[in-house]
Amino acid sequence: MSTVHTNQPSQTKATTPALRACTISWPIARNAVLKAQPDLGFSTTSAKPIELRISIESESKARAELHDPASGKTHTIELGAPRMTFVDADPFTHIELADAQILVLSATIKREHNQGRLIYARSGLLTQLDITGGRYPAPTLSS
Repeated sequence: MSTVHTNQPSQTKATTPALRACTISWPIARNAVLKAQPDLGFSTTSAKPIELRISIESESKARAELHDPASGKTHTIELGAPRMTFVDADPFTHIELADAQILVLSATIKREHNQGRLIYARSGLLTQLDITGGRYPAPTLSS
């Protein structure tokens, strides 16, 4: 009995490059931040929201900060020993960033055309900073 083997080239679909660096920003009502964190020295005269920024700089480096666009002042939020997890399921990347106390960031990003679109984001930092709940505009993604 004879066996026929063919050497047909296998086709692989090109995948979108995995996302490993981005910043997710939440605009937070200025009065809520000033009430919870009055000692940070943010401007009391502006109506612009203060931004909570969580930046993923690489697979092992992240930072978080509150930024006042009115004054340019930034307050760094200490993350302790953050642990990051990336789950890639083309075209999505899910990121989990946690420190010893809280889930700092849980986000899902859809990668399309060399850009990312934020599908879902949640952070425990607002609670840790004693910033009251409420309705805030949707977070944004920049890479």
